[in-house]
Amino acid sequence: MVERTNGSPWFFVVGILLVVVGLAGPLLVEAATGEVQWIVRGVGVLVAVGGGVLIGFGLRRRRGR
Repeated sequence: MVERTNGSPWFFVVGILLVVVGLAGPLLVEAATGEVQWIVRGVGVLVAVGGGVLIGFGLRRRRGR
């Protein structure tokens, strides 16, 4: 019989990594170039939201839903 696990920790690891990259990446680009780049900020927000979705998915799987 196959044993059921409570979800993979990779959802949390990748989710947290995406949130950090999505929030810190645009700040580093702006610090390096010296100007605000809205495209980079928008992509960063989308990456951070994707990381949040992965974290939520990992929490949902851990609760067994």
